[in-house]
Amino acid sequence: MKIVAIGDIHGRDAWHRVDTSLCDKIVFIGDYVDSREGIPDQQIVQNLKDIIAFKKVYPAKVVLLLGNHDIQYLYYPEHKCSGFRNDLLDSIGGLFLKNEDLFQVAYQYQDYLFTHAGVSKGWYTRHHGILKKYAGENLGETLNKVHQSVDWKVLFEVGEARGGDYAHGGPIWADKSETQDQSLDSLHQVVGHSRVEDIITYGDNASSITYIDVLSTQVKFFEVQF
Repeated sequence: MKIVAIGDIHGRDAWHRVDTSLCDKIVFIGDYVDSREGIPDQQIVQNLKDIIAFKKVYPAKVVLLLGNHDIQYLYYPEHKCSGFRNDLLDSIGGLFLKNEDLFQVAYQYQDYLFTHAGVSKGWYTRHHGILKKYAGENLGETLNKVHQSVDWKVLFEVGEARGGDYAHGGPIWADKSETQDQSLDSLHQVVGHSRVEDIITYGDNASSITYIDVLSTQVKFFEVQF
């Protein structure tokens, strides 16, 4: 089993360099839109269309996670963040709404958990009751069940480090400062959201968190073989 995870896209088409034939799972970590690099609007929209089409061609192989830049279009007018483009709301928001069933909050295989921003111990502890209420076979499944429930907004909480009202943000918004030293026991998390110069892992063989949002500096993807 080989999993390749792709960091925050933000309009870039670097994902085309992944050799689909050599992967069992391809996990997009979220943030498909809102370019920081002046990528033309048409290219950003087309790139999102291409990613959605890619998912439809390989529905079991490709996993599309939601990032904070995505949910502001999907759940407009709530959850806005920097980079929001009101003039692209119809096109980008329409794509997310039309294909909402293709996106999810988390993916887990064995003890590897993939989310956009990570699950900190602080956030996990605060919402232990909700997580227990929707408990699935693993935490990834639980998070996806919460997303489909009336309690879904806890996933999108913004922590103080990102200008929010909570000590710890949820798995769509958590900052590296909130998760680096508060990674969950017995899990190896793989996240984007917090930009890093190179893929970096904190932790050990028992538990860890790996940050993979490097596409602004290089074309590099996270790979793990089971």
